[in-house]
Amino acid sequence: MTDFTTMLPPETWLVVLEFLAVPLPRHHIEATSQGDSIIMRSCYAIRAMATMSRFFYQLADPFRFREVYFAVHHLKDPIEKLHRIKELLDLLDRRPEVKSWIRILSIGGEIPEIRIPGGKRDDFATEYITVERRIQKVIPELRGLSELRCRHMFFTSTLFSAVLQVPRLDELELEYFQFIRGAADPTPDWSAFRQDRSSLQRLTVKDFEPPLERTTVAEALVHLLRQETLAELNFLPPRLPFLGVGSVSLLSIISNGIPDYVFKGLRKLNIVLTPTSAEAQNFVQFGTRCPNLVSLTIRWGLKNSWYLIGDQLRHRSLEEHPFPALREFDGQLALASIFVQGRPVHSVNSRNVDAINQGERGPVVISNIIALRPSVPLRVLRLTTAVWDEAYIEAIAQHHTELEELVYEHWGREEMGWTARLEDALGKLVKLQRLSLIRGGLVALSGVIHKLDDDYQVIVKLRSSCPNLQLADLCWLGTWTLSS
Repeated sequence: MTDFTTMLPPETWLVVLEFLAVPLPRHHIEATSQGDSIIMRSCYAIRAMATMSRFFYQLADPFRFREVYFAVHHLKDPIEKLHRIKELLDLLDRRPEVKSWIRILSIGGEIPEIRIPGGKRDDFATEYITVERRIQKVIPELRGLSELRCRHMFFTSTLFSAVLQVPRLDELELEYFQFIRGAADPTPDWSAFRQDRSSLQRLTVKDFEPPLERTTVAEALVHLLRQETLAELNFLPPRLPFLGVGSVSLLSIISNGIPDYVFKGLRKLNIVLTPTSAEAQNFVQFGTRCPNLVSLTIRWGLKNSWYLIGDQLRHRSLEEHPFPALREFDGQLALASIFVQGRPVHSVNSRNVDAINQGERGPVVISNIIALRPSVPLRVLRLTTAVWDEAYIEAIAQHHTELEELVYEHWGREEMGWTARLEDALGKLVKLQRLSLIRGGLVALSGVIHKLDDDYQVIVKLRSSCPNLQLADLCWLGTWTLSS
């Protein structure tokens, strides 16, 4: 029987496979059993074609290895986890061609538990040195690697330096990592690091463990951040400054160790601030070095600490005008007015459930809504408050008439419903296209998307008030599509 698949050259089928190899959803994979080790991800179409014949199996091989997720079950102790990493290294030794196929590599996925059981510390150190040398040798050979995610890993400075040298690395995520000093680990020579070899654009540093040497972390971060190609930075250290972690200040490191020109290309910043005068000063100064930043997310290291730095940020921001190109702000409503005023911000998201604008009620919330005065009309506003108050909607409708999307969520006990005040306020938002009125913690009614054919009286009034409305999510009525 003639195999018609071979009538076309392999190059043609590779084009077909490239078309079928759609990107997969981004999320961390957890090992589901203690026997799990290497997990390769590929879309359904690639897996299906790989089962058709030996011809397609061989063609699909590079696509099956594009994303490799190496997860270890959380019940494994550290030494057993090292043995799992050896399995991945052994695979790369047996099949060296795989090194050039891997685009995304995720190592780790266990729960945040980095403890060496008593009596096994010496064995762990010996095992780790052996594995680290192999990793250090392999990583520079991953010539096609564009995204590296490391969770709950130990790093010596030598291994960390090797990671930074990956030639095509576009995105790096470091979560729950810890610097350690190996028995044979020399003092790192950071001057040998070639900045011109880096293509890093997106960097995430989250919840690193207490370092054995703070100077190692500071030096590593300096050389990690000194990337002129960096477009997105997410720096989320532990919320509680315990065991010396709080002394590692990103903004202080940037202020003292990185030239001004480095961050001219930065477009997106997600950062945790601590309530100190020095932190506020360094943050505003850093903002003046980011002329092209368009998206800013501010979190805080201690609960309710935002109000401690609010006045300091407000005073310095008015003087130095940081982030002049800002278009999207995500953070506390009281801080939003500081960074929105006079800037081309069209989107404000103040829905942090941890804060719920605590301490802000009535006139305070209204004054903060009024204080949102960007240099362009505000198009998107997402707001969470502690209580339901129609006066908030009235203030929004009066001062932000160009809104196209409004999401309002409250966590109080008040029942929400349709009233004449609400109808009059929404009547001023003639350009509104999406509306959500949500009570926090309340499951949406039935979860069914209704149609306007139901001719529900309130929905008819809502569409009359907002003629451009396309979607309405009302916690007491459900979700309604209003487009014709």
